[in-house]
Amino acid sequence: MAEDAVAAIRRVYDEWGRGNWRPRWEIYADDMEWGWSDEFPGLAGVYHDPAERNERLREWLSPWEHWRCEAEDFVVKGEYVVALCRYRGTGKGSGAVVDEEGAHLWQLRGGKVIRLVVYADRAKALAEAGVAV
Repeated sequence: MAEDAVAAIRRVYDEWGRGNWRPRWEIYADDMEWGWSDEFPGLAGVYHDPAERNERLREWLSPWEHWRCEAEDFVVKGEYVVALCRYRGTGKGSGAVVDEEGAHLWQLRGGKVIRLVVYADRAKALAEAGVAV
């Protein structure tokens, strides 16, 4: 399952790396929960949110002229896949450039993603998955 899951998740990052945040992926379970860790004040929280383009994602993307997320590596541990990511963006108006490391913690069950949490700190995401840091 791990290889199939990583291959499916890698396709998501292919689009996110282009700045395409619109698709709803087949690997997502109907009752999937997603959100941000407590490292993101004002956005923190993980919720069931079935809308393809929902308010929380729009809120995150709205101050950015361009926002991309690329997976640099994947760590698999049981039902978890930790994507070690690079976030890149350019602020609207300010032109501020961001190029930072981060991580996404994907939890799968039955070959479907049931939970996705965005982290700024890779070590926190790895620890949450039970990977010794």
